[in-house]
Amino acid sequence: MTFRLPRVVAAIFLFGSSVAGAADWEVAYPAHPSVVDVTRPPYGAKGDGVTDDTAALQLAINENTGRGRVVFFPAGTYLVSDTLTWPKTWKGRDNWGFTTLQGVSAAKSVIRLKDATFTDAAKPRAIMWCGGFGSADWFHNHVQGLTFNVGKGNPGATGLQFYSNNYGAVRNCEIVSEDGRGAVGLDLGHRDMNGPLLVRRVGVKGFRRGIATSRAVNGQTFEHITLSGQTEFGFDNEGQAVSVRGLTSDNAVPAVRSYGLLCLIDAKLTGRDGAGKVPAVVNYNGGRVHLRDVATAGYGRALADAATPDYLAAYRVEGADKPGSAGPTVAEYFSHPATSPFGAATASLRLPVEETPEFPPDDPKTWAVVDAFGADPTGTRDSTAAVQKALDSGASTVFFPGNYAISKTLTVGGKVRRLLGTGGWVDYTKKVTPDFRVAAGTTEVVTFEHFAHVNGGIDNPTDRTLVLRSIGTRLAGKGQGKLFLEDVAGDELRVKTQRVFARQLNIENQGTHLLNDGGDVWVLGYKTERGGTLLDTRNGGKSEVLGGFSYTTTAGKLAPMFVTSKSSAFAFFGEVCYSGDPFVTLISETQAGGTKTVKKGEGGTWPYVGSPGSR
Repeated sequence: MTFRLPRVVAAIFLFGSSVAGAADWEVAYPAHPSVVDVTRPPYGAKGDGVTDDTAALQLAINENTGRGRVVFFPAGTYLVSDTLTWPKTWKGRDNWGFTTLQGVSAAKSVIRLKDATFTDAAKPRAIMWCGGFGSADWFHNHVQGLTFNVGKGNPGATGLQFYSNNYGAVRNCEIVSEDGRGAVGLDLGHRDMNGPLLVRRVGVKGFRRGIATSRAVNGQTFEHITLSGQTEFGFDNEGQAVSVRGLTSDNAVPAVRSYGLLCLIDAKLTGRDGAGKVPAVVNYNGGRVHLRDVATAGYGRALADAATPDYLAAYRVEGADKPGSAGPTVAEYFSHPATSPFGAATASLRLPVEETPEFPPDDPKTWAVVDAFGADPTGTRDSTAAVQKALDSGASTVFFPGNYAISKTLTVGGKVRRLLGTGGWVDYTKKVTPDFRVAAGTTEVVTFEHFAHVNGGIDNPTDRTLVLRSIGTRLAGKGQGKLFLEDVAGDELRVKTQRVFARQLNIENQGTHLLNDGGDVWVLGYKTERGGTLLDTRNGGKSEVLGGFSYTTTAGKLAPMFVTSKSSAFAFFGEVCYSGDPFVTLISETQAGGTKTVKKGEGGTWPYVGSPGSR
């Protein structure tokens, strides 16, 4: 996939909400044309739970999707009677993504379907359909801080059909059926090539299936998911490469069904109301499964690892089920044998995991908006001096509500702890490398968030913790501070003696993608594209990849997929290749005993790879 960036367009003026922060960290923005309040003219949504807001919300979506703006939903209940759709084109303007829908919080910003509106269970319809078309070029879309409520009497209702490529996320959302009826809560399988994307801190109540995903590409990552009250499956994966951490399910039906590539770790699956006759997890049709630290209660067994596509038959507790799958707690389980050049124990490394740092947002009145310092949000004029003034202003949050041209590396020091965009770019023509350099400051953590692309990259030569969230950029780890990557797309990542925690990482350059030189690198959901070594671990480094796959599009025969030199590496990983040139050498590993290689079809059943130290 290539990156397409939005055209520079004229902005319209609308006033942004100014809600004060609260215990659940409610979201607010300063007034700016790039923050579009759906309750203000020309849209005028009421959010009173009585007025039909369908037309108002659809107009706001039509006019502002694909433009690097935030469509903001102040507190309220927005009643709708038809599907809200993200357009492919609008008034001659193509939509390539770059859209954020943001509520104050899931508790306060609710989109609710009128009762008895989507009544045909055989023809499901969604409250919101987030687009997608023909190819995987629908980039950087985000839905955050909203509840999608399908109301009552809507058996044909789906909560949200989300779509994004390379980077994109559903965060801090709730999807609810008041009477438990409905088709799917979060539907990620409604069309092909959905992902890479991230779903984090999302809860689904009711529906036949809570979360549904399907098809072979492009990889989807989930963390801190809560499911309850489903009538068929909590989480249903029909062929996708899926990584899940922190799944909590409370159901009378199987919590998970999968026949794609499933990595499930740190899960708590509780069976209710007769669930003792069914398994917590169903793996069927030859799917690949890695389970780790999965605790179940109330189910007949933890896992039915059967080779039949008939999920009813797969409920049996004997026959094709494999040793170690009974549970009720599964410490670690692989559905297929692992590959290890030196015959090491085939277990994951269990690197320590840390949560991505977060902190209550600053009052928008205190933000430094770069435009107020003279920056040009159209990206036409050089904004270097103006942006640096904003960074040096003493504000802890610096807001970038547009696209910005720069000609000199910007220094991020002082009190700055958060640089926040609305989906625009910095340094489109890549005049500078890097665009930002982190310097010593008064805060331990610096966060860059919601930039479509920072083309010259971000360097951190300090010991400060760096967080990159929902951003595309060139990556380099030069400092000693921790590096957190959440929903990140980039061209390369070089890590030296650092601790890295990545969730939904997409790297697409030709050549070495990820180099770990003596550091600790933990990745939940790693999708790659193009040829070259995907992970090179050297000089005592430790690397752990929990789920993902290579979308091999060029030169797969030219390099080993994984290179390990006197280090430890583990990957639960797969490959999809439509070009006829897949990777031939999966592993090249050097230890005290020399160098050994593993080629496709040797030593185990792909997609598992391990190395000495994988214990």
